[in-house]
Amino acid sequence: MPLGNLTSQFFANVYLSELDYFVKHKLRAKYYLRYVDDFIILHRSRKQLEEWQMQIDAFLRESLKIELHPDKTKIIPLDSGVQLLGFRAFYHFRILKKSNVRRVFGRLALFRSKYARGEIEQSRILLSNSGWQGYAMMGDTYRLRHEVEKEIENMLAQPKIGIAATS
Repeated sequence: MPLGNLTSQFFANVYLSELDYFVKHKLRAKYYLRYVDDFIILHRSRKQLEEWQMQIDAFLRESLKIELHPDKTKIIPLDSGVQLLGFRAFYHFRILKKSNVRRVFGRLALFRSKYARGEIEQSRILLSNSGWQGYAMMGDTYRLRHEVEKEIENMLAQPKIGIAATS
């Protein structure tokens, strides 16, 4: 199914509900998080995680006829942060991935030039920002969000470039 298609998200959740049950009730993993086809299990023991990884891989192959991606399945120390849904999550905080921060400032630069030329409406910029602000507030991004707000205020305060007609 196409990536991002709503039906693919729905079917992934239905299909992988068996994995949820297996991890939570059979393996009894206390800290388990899954979003569509990405999941994280937290545990203090690397040995326990390695054991669970083998059991999950066997379960997925036998029961669901799928397998863990060999390049994307990793056991890492949590103090280096875990990347999930565009954030890097640590014990007590979440930050946006650097690539997402670069992307938002790139989008602002594009909006600035389009707005100056009259190619994009103020309402479209504000709507886009509103969606991004809702996403970004899921992390510890207070200063970043206010920096983006200031950029947008400054952008919208600038005069548009236009053709002046005199009669």
